[in-house]
Amino acid sequence: MSELHGRVFARQAAYNALADDLREQTAAAQTHLTEIKADAFTQHHAALVKVSQSIRGKELVDVLEKWLTPKEEAKKEEDVPVASETKEEEAVTEEKTAALTEEEAPKTEEETVLPEDAVKVKEAVSKDETPKEEVKEEKKKEKKEKKAEKPTVFRDRAKKVAEALVLAGFITAYKDRVKNYLADAPKEFVTDSELYIPLSEAITDSKDTTVWSVVDGAIYAGQLKRKAGVFAAFTQGKDVYIVANEKTNKIYLFESDVARASVAEYTAAEGFVQYDNAHFQFGVKLVYGDKFELLNLVSKDDQEAFVNTLLNVGVQYREVYNLAAEEAKSFYELKDFDMDKKEASMEAYKGKVVLVVNVSSKCGLTPTNYPELQQLYEKYQDEGLVVLGFPCNQFAGQEPGTHEEIKEFVKQYNVTFPLFEKHDVNGSNARPVFTYLKAKLPGTFGNYIKWNFTKFLVDRNGQPFKRYAPKDLPLSFEDDIKEVLAKAAEPDQVEEETKDEVASIESDTATSEKKEAVEEKETVDEKTEEKVVEKVEEKVVEKKEKPAANVEEVAPKEEAATTDVASTTAEAVKTDGASTNVEAAKTEDVPVVVTAP
Repeated sequence: MSELHGRVFARQAAYNALADDLREQTAAAQTHLTEIKADAFTQHHAALVKVSQSIRGKELVDVLEKWLTPKEEAKKEEDVPVASETKEEEAVTEEKTAALTEEEAPKTEEETVLPEDAVKVKEAVSKDETPKEEVKEEKKKEKKEKKAEKPTVFRDRAKKVAEALVLAGFITAYKDRVKNYLADAPKEFVTDSELYIPLSEAITDSKDTTVWSVVDGAIYAGQLKRKAGVFAAFTQGKDVYIVANEKTNKIYLFESDVARASVAEYTAAEGFVQYDNAHFQFGVKLVYGDKFELLNLVSKDDQEAFVNTLLNVGVQYREVYNLAAEEAKSFYELKDFDMDKKEASMEAYKGKVVLVVNVSSKCGLTPTNYPELQQLYEKYQDEGLVVLGFPCNQFAGQEPGTHEEIKEFVKQYNVTFPLFEKHDVNGSNARPVFTYLKAKLPGTFGNYIKWNFTKFLVDRNGQPFKRYAPKDLPLSFEDDIKEVLAKAAEPDQVEEETKDEVASIESDTATSEKKEAVEEKETVDEKTEEKVVEKVEEKVVEKKEKPAANVEEVAPKEEAATTDVASTTAEAVKTDGASTNVEAAKTEDVPVVVTAP
């Protein structure tokens, strides 16, 4: 679980640390204030703004004190007469009375003052007298002190409950709407003059999503940079407070960590997340249809942790880099680098069954995975199995060592299968091997590697067969390995595709030639037919131009004309060498027009 940052979560932690009896009393106070909400929370003014439901700190403590004080105690306090003077005042009064008594008592001869000295004494006394204005101020002060309420056990408790109500998120200071993410917690959350507003929906009837309302179920809460607006491309982004909640499966964006309304809310399952280092150094892109959020984190570790958190909430992952690797037709087209940084082609394993694993040295899965991987490699190596280990430090930094340190580390497991260069398996720097395998065999979170020791089994034809989660130990899918090993490699797909293409071309060529021959024959027939019709029409026109001598000659001439037309038609057909059309020409109905003399 990611660390939860922000004032609301800090207050929640402080509230949980309170004594059980105080928290129980605070919960009861919430119920009481909800019942009397109309009387407790009224309209007040704050900086020329009317706040409809609010209460001053002193009023809140008064209400709670009255609620906490038992009826018997309250009755006793009403019956007890108010003392007019304190003990100190009584002592002063006694002194004044004694002095007055001495003045009124008869003086002896020794105490008698000579007339000339009496004036001096009087002057001295007049100089020491307090001015009348100062006396008035002192009297006013005394009156205020008398009016001041005496602290009681119940009032002290009321103040503690009021503080706890703020920590619990039942009420908050009206000024909390001011954005001040880095502000230190105040010494006192409740002061007499401060204005407080309720957050409970039972009191406010508000439908707005507050930070307090998404605390339960939150697995991430922190302030990030967000690019938004017309000038987003030219700025480093504005601060935004984000809460990811696995209970609601939503992501919430707020203006601050004590905001009382959200800026945006997204249902996790409806979108996907991508690494985006094009806009930020450690950027993350959330995409929802035609909307997207560009967010920035402070480090690569934070970037990866944030993406991982979003996946836990329900967001799908979509790779946006190395698209060429995704389009590869087989595993053999890919390349990587070995521990000595020399290029290594996967074609070297052509015809073998390959088990690809992203390994690490300090993971809790390391002690079980490495031995079983080596065991499978030794057992089935002669049958064509090869295990390929790809060290990666993207998951909680659990592969921090150099290549030499990694080589030294795996000696304890007697590892002899090939290991490759330490590199990323997710994001912009993801190695092509994993980009390809993730695209062909997506996991629960899409084409994303969730943790160390994710495994991919590739068959003898270079086609990904199955994917296994980090918790799936190698020996648990030994039967799958046997199944794939039992299948012989098929003919090279490229050669087969080439043969198919050649056969297809030959077939298309033959079909084309046949079609051309038919079209040529049809063209010849059409030309021959056109010539026959043309000859017939010429004869008909000639006959039309010769007038008949008389009516009696019509029949013989008609017969002669018909004979001539038939003869001419046969001759034309013969001349053109198209004997197949002779019968059609003879039987053609040729009209003959005879003109009367």
